[in-house]
Amino acid sequence: MTEQEAIKALKTEEALFVAYSRATNLPYVTCDEESFNDQAWIFTREEDIKEFGKQAAENKNVIMGMKFERKNYPMLYSTLHAMGVNSIVLQDGKGSVEVELDEVAKMQDVSKLPPEKRPLFNPSLQLSAAYFLQELRRPVPKDQHGNIRELEEEVLANLIRSEFLIAVTPDEKDPKKLNMAAVKTKDGKTLQPFFSDVMEFSRFSRGKKIGAVKVAFEKLPQVSVKSAEGYVLNPMGYNLMFDKERFDKLIELKKKVQETPES
Repeated sequence: MTEQEAIKALKTEEALFVAYSRATNLPYVTCDEESFNDQAWIFTREEDIKEFGKQAAENKNVIMGMKFERKNYPMLYSTLHAMGVNSIVLQDGKGSVEVELDEVAKMQDVSKLPPEKRPLFNPSLQLSAAYFLQELRRPVPKDQHGNIRELEEEVLANLIRSEFLIAVTPDEKDPKKLNMAAVKTKDGKTLQPFFSDVMEFSRFSRGKKIGAVKVAFEKLPQVSVKSAEGYVLNPMGYNLMFDKERFDKLIELKKKVQETPES
């Protein structure tokens, strides 16, 4: 299979199978050791993704195959762009070919839109979180987690400098007033959800009458639900939770970064 044949297959196959990580509920990502491309793995045959999952399980990575029909390819490739993925490895049963994601589907250019109308994306945050949580949630002893501290630091650096979406609903008594949405954990805790991008927000809001408001990271406590005991980033995705104490420390870190003069 040539590169051009792979590009055509990624556009025209009736169905494709995408490797998803159970640790993140997002496409499984790897970083190529030579090119440093951030790769997603896609297969034309279900039996091949099953074999890929068996190989990944040897390293304690739990992979599931997600089937996408052709009508859903735009959503798939938009998700990969939102994650910061820049290449796809396509396997067709005979071999594999790596192609640039932009050759398959380009990201919509929103730079000419007014700032208030630009959809929110945080690809650096999404990519760093995917790598961190894929490693953190591998069921291995702590001393086998490799560069976990470095991965965590990158996530936190991206987190504190980002803007997010929060879910709001009109107040039943006063339509001009907005109420913040909240979620419940399995153990009954109330958490304030926030979202890295429009893709993650749409996963949460699908089928509901919910709007979104953009908020800077350090402003989240000012608009949170009063009963919230903590926060959860992308609850329908990798579901990363923070207690209030941890969140307050991150906000303090953001303030220190802002106050530090540039050299």
